Amino acid sequence: MQLEEMINDHYNELNENDLYIWNYILHHKEECKNISIQELASKCNVSHTTINRFTKKIGLEGYSELKVYLKWDSRKKEEFNSSEIEKAYQDFIKTMDVVRNQDLTKIFKMLKLSRKIYAYGSGAVQKNAVKDLKRVMVFAGHLIHTIEGRDETNVILNHVHENDVVFLYSLSGNNSFMNEFAQRLKARNVRIISVTQVGNNELSRLSDVSIQFYCHPIVRKEHGNDLYMVSQFFLINEFLLLKLLDYQQF
Repeated sequence: MQLEEMINDHYNELNENDLYIWNYILHHKEECKNISIQELASKCNVSHTTINRFTKKIGLEGYSELKVYLKWDSRKKEEFNSSEIEKAYQDFIKTMDVVRNQDLTKIFKMLKLSRKIYAYGSGAVQKNAVKDLKRVMVFAGHLIHTIEGRDETNVILNHVHENDVVFLYSLSGNNSFMNEFAQRLKARNVRIISVTQVGNNELSRLSDVSIQFYCHPIVRKEHGNDLYMVSQFFLINEFLLLKLLDYQQF
């Protein structure tokens, strides 16, 4: 796993100082490989204790392990294969075909019967996608309450009612925290709609309705930080809105 993936997995736990530290590291990787924790702290105008807390938040043992990951990252980069452009295009086309042909009537009926609708994303991109879902669903007369972080999930569990609806956005569908949240929602008879990549994943199995999209690793890095094109989250939001508007005509 690479640093970018760790940041994505723990994004909701990071505060403003953490994001500033990460932004500095991201844009000065070569420099940060060779400087001490005190030097990095000075560059970021924080204490070395804050740097250490940041490393532990993203799952590392400390600053020394952070430098190891930075050195891995500086090794030979994978060459980009231009055929990936066509493959990504095919992912988009297949996703549009799937969502266009999928019967989403069950979702629309659940939305109509719900008291409240919530949405939660497992990482940085997914978090933005649920905000976009909130934006587009206003046009169909539905207010989405976005769940901003892990701490909020506990609050929501104390307030949800039977037949409330929760949208859960996850790339793999196998995020352990997300799936534990889904199980706790299910125990309260909350309706779950998941959006994940295609595959037999745990979140899809826990959901009342699963919407899946096609994607694949565009660039595979040496230590496992794969790059995915995930604008399909936003594409699904807009298809969902269009099909809901069509459903509401009848």
